[in-house]
Order: sequence, then C-alpha cells, then structure tokens
Amino acid sequence: MALHLPKPRTTKPAQQAVGLDGLKVSVANAATSGVEKSKQVKSGGLAGLTSKVSVKQLRQELGNEGLRQAAIDAGRIPPSARTLRRWAQQGRIPHADVLERAQRRAAIERLGGVDAVAAKIGRSRSAVSRYRSGETNELRADASKKLKTVKAQDIMKRAGVLRPDGTPKRAVIRVKGGVMVRNGADEGYDYRVRTLDFANSDTPFSNDESRELAAALANDDHARVVALLERHATLDYPENKGFDKYSDQFGFHFDHIDSVHIDWI
Repeated sequence: MALHLPKPRTTKPAQQAVGLDGLKVSVANAATSGVEKSKQVKSGGLAGLTSKVSVKQLRQELGNEGLRQAAIDAGRIPPSARTLRRWAQQGRIPHADVLERAQRRAAIERLGGVDAVAAKIGRSRSAVSRYRSGETNELRADASKKLKTVKAQDIMKRAGVLRPDGTPKRAVIRVKGGVMVRNGADEGYDYRVRTLDFANSDTPFSNDESRELAAALANDDHARVVALLERHATLDYPENKGFDKYSDQFGFHFDHIDSVHIDWI
C-alpha cells in the first residue's frame, strides 16, 4: 500500500502582518486573498466590514457633484452625467486615482464632514481637506492612526458588530482552507484542506480578539486578519495545541483560505 505522506512546503509566505501581541509574522498571499473574497459573500458575516464601498453607494453618498469633484482633485476632466451613470451601472470607476479620492471623500462625509474629522483626529480643517483631495497622500502618523481608528469604529457600528453601548460582539468563526503546522524545521507540512470551527476551541475568541479582528476587517488589513486566526488556532484550537510560541517558525499557518464565515453574537 502506498504511503500518502504530507507534501513538504518549501516556499515562504509573502505578506508581513502584526499580530495581537505586536509580533510580526508572515502570512500567505492566498490566505489574505481568501479573506478578501469572503467579504463578497453576503451571508458570511463579513459584509459591510470594509473601508471600500461600491461605486453605486459612492454615487448615492456623494452625488454627481461629489464624484465630479473627486475627478477634478485627480486632475481629470469632470465626467458627464452619462459617464457617471455608466460607472454606477458597471460598478467600477476606470481611474484608480479618481476612485481613491472618491472613497476618501465618502469616508470623511460618513464621519460627519471635514470639521468633525479634524476635531476627532486633532488636526486642522485644511489638513483634512488636503488629505481628502489627495493633495496630501498621508496624514501625520498620530493623526493617521486616529483616523484609521475612528473609521474602523464607524464601519463596525454600521455593520452591526458593536452593541449599542459600543462594546464588540463576540466572533464565532469557521474557516476552510489549506493548513500546515511548523515545528521549527525549515519545511512545514501540508495537511490539505480542513475546516476549522473555532466555536469548538478550548478558548473561544475573546472580546478583545473579536474587536481586533473586526477592526482589521474594517481597515481591509487582511494580512492581520490571517495572523489573528493563525495565532488563535496555534494557541487555543484543540487539534493544534502544544506549541509554546507562535511565529514564522512555529505554529499553525494557512497555506490558502477558501472561505471565512463569522457569526457575531
């Protein structure tokens, strides 16, 4: 009888992420793209947890004039009403620079406008206006971090992840994907496709873990999402327990992710 041994893995994951404890780890591109694709499934519990909204929603929030202004900010000719209708019908803006400025403009409007955002992040009105228009690509480090936080809170609230008092709901997670376990050797071993039901772990996702997971989803930081899932699987999932540390050399890792489903309870 032929032996079906697990296939050795020799290629290293490609993306860097910061986990829950501030530990920097590498995660696979195929895992992060699987998280991103799972956001498109309306019944998966991830819908709405993204900083990027559809072109149709952008048009509803900004109106034609707001989209035209985004095009002007990008140095382009203001689109006609016919062009704007086509963008909405096709669900795409063909110019990445216009799309980026439209997303920024809409996000700031959702947070109450330029003045409200300036107050929340401790920056001047002109600084926020320059960021909105793309004249400034990034805010200062402290202001950028504050904006990221308030945007995530708003997205989490709109997605129904937060309770009325602002505390996060707990994430109950199922993940399907190709997995491997590293024990410090140069090569990991592929255990093929498995479905992990984190509701059955010895220690379910805590409120803090759930909050960090939701914030990472809201910020489209899919590498951090994978890092959080891998850390929990390493330390708390029954079949994988036994590792005393989680890093690129030790613990449970996703080779790829096929689907993520989350119930927020």
